[in-house]
Amino acid sequence: MKFENYSIIEAKYYGKKFSDLLKKFPELNEFLISKDPPKFDLGDPRILSLLNQYLYKDILQLKVTVPEGYLIPALGIRHVYCDIIDDITESEEPLVEIGTGASAVLAMILAKKYKRKILATEINETSIKSAYKNVKDNNLSELISILQSRGEILTNLLPEGNYSTLLCYPPIYDNDQTKLWKKRGWKGVESEMIGGTTNGMDFTLKLLDEALNSDEVKFRNITVMFMNEEQIRQILAKFQNRLKSKIFQINAGTRKRFVLWIQNY
Repeated sequence: MKFENYSIIEAKYYGKKFSDLLKKFPELNEFLISKDPPKFDLGDPRILSLLNQYLYKDILQLKVTVPEGYLIPALGIRHVYCDIIDDITESEEPLVEIGTGASAVLAMILAKKYKRKILATEINETSIKSAYKNVKDNNLSELISILQSRGEILTNLLPEGNYSTLLCYPPIYDNDQTKLWKKRGWKGVESEMIGGTTNGMDFTLKLLDEALNSDEVKFRNITVMFMNEEQIRQILAKFQNRLKSKIFQINAGTRKRFVLWIQNY
């Protein structure tokens, strides 16, 4: 299957060179493994979190903290995602983010940079407390509200009504708990990482089914971020008769992420 309506966006234009970051925050020099050119150990989850804390602070003037072991997502990819959301969203109706995590960075970027009103949901109690703190610390409480899920995704959780755009970067690993024990690379807790038994897609399939078929809540736009094209093919195969869609490929170095945009009505 070849995709139609396809755009490619480079996340590097949303980031910052390490050399420029070090000029502004010289305290980061102690974490370098090479000075010329400046390099950090990007396999160390503590370094990944630290660098992204400084990037959010420098580029978007956002203070982001999370409890130990929780995820501070990479800025570039999320920044691009929020830019996409702003571009496709014409209505003044609120946005909905499913699974805001301990950082709440997607909601905060949309509120801080684009002045959007967001209703965010989260299931993990520790993440909710952390997300509330980040929202409060960045003076965004008037634009961001957080609902606690008890296992609901949309049905019986969101207030009935019309919403502009749904966004979600869902957990993408299957029920292999060893994914949570890895010592290198991005780390997070189960609610941030584990998405179900079907190649990590159980949560995403249920989310889209509810978003497309609910009588209580209506979305003008539905967007979901995926790790690979095969996941999108699964979605399009299941809902192919229902979708008017476009795909955005986000390149971030060697990593690629894909945003599926469904124009719902």
